[in-house]
Amino acid sequence: MARIRSIKPEYWDDRKLAKRTSRDARLLYIALWNLADERGRLNGDPVWIKGQVFSYDDDLDVPAVTKLLDELAACDVGAVVPYEVDGDPYLYLPKLAKHQRLDRTVPSRLPEPPALGTDESVRGTDQSVPATDESAPLYVAGSRGQVAGGRDARVAASISGTALLDEHLACFKHKPPRDVIRRTGEQIDNLLDEPEISTEDIRAGLARLRTKPNLGPGVLPNLVNEIIQARDGPPGHMNGQVVSRAQQATDEMFDAAAQRMTARDNAGRNPDDAPGNAHPDEVRQGSLPAAGHGSLHPRRVA
Repeated sequence: MARIRSIKPEYWDDRKLAKRTSRDARLLYIALWNLADERGRLNGDPVWIKGQVFSYDDDLDVPAVTKLLDELAACDVGAVVPYEVDGDPYLYLPKLAKHQRLDRTVPSRLPEPPALGTDESVRGTDQSVPATDESAPLYVAGSRGQVAGGRDARVAASISGTALLDEHLACFKHKPPRDVIRRTGEQIDNLLDEPEISTEDIRAGLARLRTKPNLGPGVLPNLVNEIIQARDGPPGHMNGQVVSRAQQATDEMFDAAAQRMTARDNAGRNPDDAPGNAHPDEVRQGSLPAAGHGSLHPRRVA
């Protein structure tokens, strides 16, 4: 069964892979991620792979697909390890965990690959999720290529996202559903892309999220924002009600504008218009008696 996989931006920056394999081989490698199970195993029959990946490409026949697989299996690449069990061909992707966060708790229906020894060029080095981590969750931070500072910074950020998610999941008595884990990982990943947000802010947001089991991972950015705003200072108050800093600034701007309008109106008003003085137009219209004709009365004069 094919699986949804993500592609990290740094995949396109892998110069060694680009120099050692063809464009079609690199495209095939991504397709193999979709076909592999959570243990990195898949059917290795080139006929089957051709039908799954290049079914509409008449210029790529089975022998051509076999050559592409050979490119990926070369010793200086080590992206694919072919093996056979009882005469049936299989493929093992030793570096899949470098590109995806795998649920190692899901058993494979395919036979295990042979022992691969300690040759890292064959086993593949995974610097985002340890290859021996059998409890690795479902999601790996996928956009670490946006982190400044080069490869070391991207690896460090990816490890931070992985550690935060693992730390969060360890606090649950029962493991959350797979989709919840995946979406939580995505939110952590997006927050780590924000240079102003620290891992401590995210950790505190996750702690607050755990106290709200009725809310989904999508509220994590809001919870982190609450923590950041509270850390920067308490919000303003108006008429006994708490208002946000932005709302307070907007209200103050409108108050200042209203005061300026009042000042302009007062500057253009006739001194005789002060409270208690009748306006001449009111006298001419008969709404108030002229001077010397008696006291003011609330009723209009006919």
